[in-house]
Amino acid sequence: MVRKVLFVASLVVHTVGTSQAQYSINYQWLNFICGNNLNCDEGCSACDEPENSSNVFFGTTMAWIGTSVCPEPVSPANNALYSDGWSAFASEEHYGVLSGIALTTVQVDSVIITHRREDAGPQRLKISFTGSLAQPFQELGDADVLTEFNTTVFTDLGCLEIQEGMPYAAFQLKVQPYQTEGGKWHLDGIRVVASACQGTMTGIEEYQPATTLTGPYFDVLGRPVGDRPAQGVYSGPKRQIQIF
Repeated sequence: MVRKVLFVASLVVHTVGTSQAQYSINYQWLNFICGNNLNCDEGCSACDEPENSSNVFFGTTMAWIGTSVCPEPVSPANNALYSDGWSAFASEEHYGVLSGIALTTVQVDSVIITHRREDAGPQRLKISFTGSLAQPFQELGDADVLTEFNTTVFTDLGCLEIQEGMPYAAFQLKVQPYQTEGGKWHLDGIRVVASACQGTMTGIEEYQPATTLTGPYFDVLGRPVGDRPAQGVYSGPKRQIQIF
């Protein structure tokens, strides 16, 4: 009896841990031909479409306002976007923005930006985000820009929920380098990672006893428990696991 209960608990925990779907959108501007290419006179040609890991969570091409961008190689088969025309202060006249679409409700787990600057390039980067196209941008942070490639990371950006009457949810991410002396900002990549939104029943106080099944629950030693068990994992009728 003890072996059976422990096996069931292990199986359920393994299933829960591996069934969580994860999605990603990767902006890399690699050097190959695609439906939308980015070209410039002094640099090279790069694909201006993100790599999407799923057809239910995907990004669109990135738009640049008030600045010029050019893909340049930084290592074999790896490009970065070199951009200039930035201002001394973060301005709504100079920015880059990307949009993403979710056909299912997802949690935006992280945004990872890899970037650097030239010596005279922008020293600061303002990053803003909105999880709804109907809502204004909210500032995520204001980061230092170094002269070597480094990553700026933001986590737990909330759930994208599909509103009633809408076929999808959407988000936007805006980048605004500033405090420049005329040099360029180099953007090597942006990665957006998402997963299924967690359920609302996260606290013990939110638990409501199940009424669809009858029969006693047992602890991991095979002992029956009463109507008010202590916190723990218990095996119930029809080999069901219940976490109290």
